[in-house]
Amino acid sequence: MSKRILIDATNVNILQPGGGSYCTRAYLEAFLALYPGKIDVLHPAEAHIRDNRYTTIDVLGRSFMRAAFGIPKGYLHRAAELIVRTIQQHPDTYDTLVISTGLYAGGVLAQIKQYPIRTIILHHNFEPEYRMDSASILTLRGRTDRFVRYWEQKGYLQASINLFLTQYDLELFEKEYGPHPHNYVIGIFEPTSERQQVDEKVSTNSAVITCALSDIQNQAPLLRFEQTYLPVFREVLPEWHIELMGRQPSEKIREMAKRQPCLHLTPDPEDIQSLAARSKIYLCPMDGGGGLKLRIMDGLRNGQPILAHQRAARGYDALTKEPFFYVYSDEESFRTQLKQAIQYIQSDACSRRAIQDKYYNLFGLSTGIERLKAIICK
Repeated sequence: MSKRILIDATNVNILQPGGGSYCTRAYLEAFLALYPGKIDVLHPAEAHIRDNRYTTIDVLGRSFMRAAFGIPKGYLHRAAELIVRTIQQHPDTYDTLVISTGLYAGGVLAQIKQYPIRTIILHHNFEPEYRMDSASILTLRGRTDRFVRYWEQKGYLQASINLFLTQYDLELFEKEYGPHPHNYVIGIFEPTSERQQVDEKVSTNSAVITCALSDIQNQAPLLRFEQTYLPVFREVLPEWHIELMGRQPSEKIREMAKRQPCLHLTPDPEDIQSLAARSKIYLCPMDGGGGLKLRIMDGLRNGQPILAHQRAARGYDALTKEPFFYVYSDEESFRTQLKQAIQYIQSDACSRRAIQDKYYNLFGLSTGIERLKAIICK
């Protein structure tokens, strides 16, 4: 390839923790491996991101008025106008444009469709599902659903290639927006080749939950877990506790921890990975939102057995039949799967190193690079 690739990464700060930033960083690493020296990346200017492996293009924030005037054109994020202007002014420079989320791509792709440039959208989730489960004042309590669907559909249909994290998301898009000739489920993978150290000798009788504790899409499932599943957990494992760790716990989460003695809250941990590794089971009760629950990767990276709600298990299909991955959907299945998980960790078959090896074989950076290469280097 003689031309360059323009990657829009302004929807997140890739240096900060979070599912979106982790996913964007992983795909950026894969593109860098496939096209070294040919990548330009748009980053939020305030993040001050610099990497000598690619050219950084700083994107400034927008005023409220400028953002409002951009809505009719579908310029729904700060980089939209700059991407269009860059392609228009340098039509022979770029071969490929990569954008995260179809919602942000819709207006951009409509403005550059006359240029011979391949456009790739990385869909982190099905945006209407995510936003409706995260309904807040920012989404007018879900009343922006039709608007979101309109622009996401435009991006999806205009893209040269659509990449999805889960088969479920792909099927939702095709059901809601129609077929597309180049839809691919590529999943997520590690952004580095480094591995966590695994400790087989874990003595603490606890399960662990990690997530951003201020986010609405995490807060609501945790409160539902308290009401529905925590009594079952206490019944099956009366001597155990649950470690709850994450950034900026909301007042509701703090109150929940106070009224449940078996919940040990660790707000804003400095090293969440090592702290989480001290527990025997990784628990993911997220029963809402869209996309793939990247926090499950925290547990797999540590070689921990996983107990996850069926909604959270989306995208981990290759692991759901493994003896260390347990999926529940109601109180009875939670009780059954929790008991089976306990039997597994007490058996000779339990090996954190084996779990980690299996995980990296499926979700390692080299695997992600090969998957991306098979799709975009045809």
